[in-house]
Amino acid sequence: MQMENKRPVRLSRVEKNALTRERLLAAAESVVARLGYGGASVDTIAAEAGLSKGAIYSNFATKEELFLELLRVYMERDTAELEKIVKLEPEHLYKALTQWLATMHSDSDCPLLVAELQLHARRSPEFATHYYELQSRQTRTIARILRAYFSASEVGLPIDAIDLAACMTALAQGLSLQRPLPKSKAKNQAGRVIDELLKVLIKK
Repeated sequence: MQMENKRPVRLSRVEKNALTRERLLAAAESVVARLGYGGASVDTIAAEAGLSKGAIYSNFATKEELFLELLRVYMERDTAELEKIVKLEPEHLYKALTQWLATMHSDSDCPLLVAELQLHARRSPEFATHYYELQSRQTRTIARILRAYFSASEVGLPIDAIDLAACMTALAQGLSLQRPLPKSKAKNQAGRVIDELLKVLIKK
């Protein structure tokens, strides 16, 4: 039986560019986790991706723009998950939100990435403008969930919903960075602490 020779599928220019950006973003995440933002040079990121430095500058004007895009990808993914939670019935909000916060930034490199970008935002006013804009979108979505949850529970919010959302996010991020425990137990710790916090606030 004669085997049919299949020609390799040719990617369009748009598809090639998309794959290049994905490789660069993955490389940037890996490098910043190892070396920090300051140590994550354009040359090192390009080498990690197996691409030329020109590939970076043909997709991103600066290193800051590259990392802002990486942060945007993470934030949009998280916000999409939160938008699904917002649409749930009130009785399911509590479990869904605590589960999401417990596994927030559970990827091995993500907590380090977020911490490094937070530090850079403190040092770079221009970067901070874009960073906090992305962060505030996520905080507002969590606040919407909290308002719906406390309203359904017929208990008034103990503090402003935005402030509570920011506190819970900071708690989840902080616990994700404290990894003396195995990864799976660290996740359980975050979920347990957040669960107990909400129970105290709503006096369940």
